[in-house]
Amino acid sequence: MADKKLSPRQKMINLMYLVLTALLALNVSAEVLHAFVKIEQSIRKSTRIIENKNSELYGRFAKLYQENPKKVKEWYDKAHGVKDHSDSLYSYIQDLKIRVVRAADGPEGDPTNIQHKDENNVGGQVMILEGNGKKLKEAILEYKKYLLSVMDPKDRNGELASSLDSTFDVSDVKSEDGSMVPWEAAMFDQLPLIAVVANMSKIQNDVRMTENSFVSYLLEKIGAGEWKFNKLEPIVYAKKGYVLQGEPYEAKIFIAAYDTTQQPIIVLDDGTQLPVENGKGIYKVANAPVGLHSFSGVIKLKSPATGEYVSYPFKGEYQVAAPAVAISPTKMNVFYIGVDNPVAITASGVPADALVVSIGPIGRIKRVGNGKYIVRVNKVGKTTVSVSAKIGDQVRRLGSMQFRCKIVPDPKPQVGNLKPGPVAKAVLLAQSFVKAQLENFVFDLKFPVTQFTVSATMGSFTEEHPTRGARITQKQKNLIRQLKRGQKVYFENIKARAPDGSIRDLGTISFKIVR
Repeated sequence: MADKKLSPRQKMINLMYLVLTALLALNVSAEVLHAFVKIEQSIRKSTRIIENKNSELYGRFAKLYQENPKKVKEWYDKAHGVKDHSDSLYSYIQDLKIRVVRAADGPEGDPTNIQHKDENNVGGQVMILEGNGKKLKEAILEYKKYLLSVMDPKDRNGELASSLDSTFDVSDVKSEDGSMVPWEAAMFDQLPLIAVVANMSKIQNDVRMTENSFVSYLLEKIGAGEWKFNKLEPIVYAKKGYVLQGEPYEAKIFIAAYDTTQQPIIVLDDGTQLPVENGKGIYKVANAPVGLHSFSGVIKLKSPATGEYVSYPFKGEYQVAAPAVAISPTKMNVFYIGVDNPVAITASGVPADALVVSIGPIGRIKRVGNGKYIVRVNKVGKTTVSVSAKIGDQVRRLGSMQFRCKIVPDPKPQVGNLKPGPVAKAVLLAQSFVKAQLENFVFDLKFPVTQFTVSATMGSFTEEHPTRGARITQKQKNLIRQLKRGQKVYFENIKARAPDGSIRDLGTISFKIVR
């Protein structure tokens, strides 16, 4: 076909067309005729799709011509010449389709709704006896000749030109007995009417696809001799990459196009030639001193029109600042023993993965994210977090900060959610656990209760019921049930495990039964 990149659907149509043509030559049954109906319908549908694509191409041509008539006119005129010749050949074939169908179905015959699909005489009558087959062959040859004439002479030995011969091959066909049969006879003589029409529809489809290929070719010729780029990339360009507080920041944002297949020559004013990767120069400076720095040079690109290098000057600048470090505890300026203490550490001008962070001997620090660290300490006292930066092969100290290390305070014991003091017996009996609660603390820490004792004075003696864990036992609740109004019950010897593993003695809480 004229278009060297056929869609899977078009390839399937062409394949089925060849198979069914071969089956018809074997005089196969009506099922094959029905299949040819489907093929003919598919070819027409494919042709409509190609026609829509062609309309889009002509629309692009019209817009380009409107924007730059002088530059586009030559190719615009040739494109419309291709359109006129393609329309003419397409219409001529359509007239022939109508003639052969009406020769079989009568004056109201419709190529899209053929009645006598198996009629196998009208093709030979209209196309062979009346000489229309030879005329169609001549029209196709004239069409090929015209298309070649609109091409650049240097392109006439290329793939597009050679595709014309394969798409519109009107040479004689070798028959089964070895004799040569004229193209028009092989295409139209002694074939069922539906096959004749399908053959014509296929030629029309070839015309539209070839039209598409040639108009696309002419569109490409508009830009011949101009720069070609195969890569686009968003660029944010700032005159200064570093600003002080209160100073405005300004950047230009645009799309840059470059050619990864052509390596430019990029030379700085001092004569240094920069390395180039995928069409882009790489500028690097190691260990530049603090302050404002500038650089400039030229980019040399070979012109596709003349083959000579064209120079484009450039310049840029950058700011080098002394790095500053910030060590920020995200909770407070205290590290607590036995818990994860989060710390945020940043250093201006230094990437997070280049920081080297350490802590004194009573703790350890671990990086958990970009600029985020966790500190664990194991002793009361003071410790220091130190920050350095690894720049190249050197490690530079940036700063440090001292922290106090403290024990997490004792939580307050509670029975359920009750506060010590007066309580109704039923309310106290409804509680199931003793717990330890840290109030108004920066960390959400758990202190599981490990043991406690419930005691009360019954007559002249004190009754006690100890237990392990946090749950109030049935014996302890039975003791509470015996209490009368005004008597006190004590939850004492309450102990809980701290986050560092130590056991805290939380003392005693008491309740007075009011009813």
